Amino acid sequence: VNVLTESSSQIFYKRGGLELTPLDNINSLLLVSFGGVLGSYIRFLIFQFLGKFFVKKYLKIVIINNLASFLLGLFSAILTDTTSLEYSNELVLIIIIGFLGGLSTFSTFIYDLLELSFNFKFSEIIEILLFSILFGLFSLSIGFLLGNQ
Repeated sequence: VNVLTESSSQIFYKRGGLELTPLDNINSLLLVSFGGVLGSYIRFLIFQFLGKFFVKKYLKIVIINNLASFLLGLFSAILTDTTSLEYSNELVLIIIIGFLGGLSTFSTFIYDLLELSFNFKFSEIIEILLFSILFGLFSLSIGFLLGNQ
């Protein structure tokens, strides 16, 4: 249940045990935004770099998304070991939600699959789907294992 209450002239957002002041919301917005800008820019740089090697567009997206999966596993393992919960929450906002959210690109992945379907390249669609899912899970697992070392 979402509840807005006024206490000592400050408004809190409550959901379950979570209480946020307006300042918390602004800090969260800034952390996620900063991470997202960095992640998106890094994705752009990787996309451009892979273009120098004549890598197909959909393969670039698969590579970038698998990198993001690896990093998600790595940072998830590392951040769960962080002793300060507040510090960990801020890192989750900037790295996992912001940076990795900006780095990965599900919508472009789906668009590429749609584009291939318009050209009746169904075997490539299945190949990309299987490769993305299997390699994504593998990348996530390897990142998680390395982060727990």
